[in-house]
Amino acid sequence: MKAAITGATGFVGKQVVWELLSCGAEVVVFVRDTGKIPKEWENAVEVVSCGLEELSKIKPDESRFGKIDYFFHFAWNGTSGNNRADIDMQLNNVRYTCDAVCLAAGLGCKRFIYAGSIMEYEVFHLLTKDGCAPGLGNIYSTAKLTADFMARLTAVKHGIDFINVIISNIYGAGERSARFFNSTIMKMLRNEDIPLTEGKQLYDFIYITDAATMICRAGFYGRKNESYYIGNVVQKPLKEYILQMKEVSGSSSQLLFGKVPFSGEALSYEEFDTKKAERELGYTPCVDFEQGIRNYIDWIERQRRQG
Repeated sequence: MKAAITGATGFVGKQVVWELLSCGAEVVVFVRDTGKIPKEWENAVEVVSCGLEELSKIKPDESRFGKIDYFFHFAWNGTSGNNRADIDMQLNNVRYTCDAVCLAAGLGCKRFIYAGSIMEYEVFHLLTKDGCAPGLGNIYSTAKLTADFMARLTAVKHGIDFINVIISNIYGAGERSARFFNSTIMKMLRNEDIPLTEGKQLYDFIYITDAATMICRAGFYGRKNESYYIGNVVQKPLKEYILQMKEVSGSSSQLLFGKVPFSGEALSYEEFDTKKAERELGYTPCVDFEQGIRNYIDWIERQRRQG
């Protein structure tokens, strides 16, 4: 079994590589910055220095790469900040996703796994409402949705099975982004006051190791041209997660619920079959939220000790 993966040095991509290696797969990684390759991957993975814009230029030579069975696509430019509103950057991401499908086809790949997002569903709900006035940050979400549709069509054209893994909120040791879990727990560890929404919207957090296992199993065993929600069967109001984060961290932060107006699109999670992964892939997440918080805090402490 051989798998290729873009975005392999990112938070999720890196853990998927570890999961693939643990399954005995040969792994080819396409990365822009080879300096980010972990030392532990030396002699364990085949590294191809390649930016997203170069995917279409790679000659799909099976004599070089061998036959690829699974192609996981995680790479995406402009996932945060003002770049989410950059039309050219986000449109290019759509093109690069289709380029990745074409490369996979040329390498004899039988399955293409696309890293989707619940934000695709949020923006679809928002933009189909009369009178809505979406912010420019929704350009990113719209591009993710467009890439899903166009890559799916490209995969069908080339006779490749397309699998969309719908990523909810993945957290855990190893992430350094400014996403909600990270930024909030760090404020708690500094005992800062934290302005928040009322926290009534449903949320879901899944630990990184569970998410990587589910993504790989969706790639291996998922039904073609279907989507798999990567998360828990049951969701809870965001406020409950936040209160648990404070309790586990032992923080003295004041949680200012209602200080920030909620301007997003609240999902009911009826949009997803949250039991599908458990039913079809035979996997149930095993790291509960409390343990996941402790794992993350332990990792942060190790990073501090190491300087």
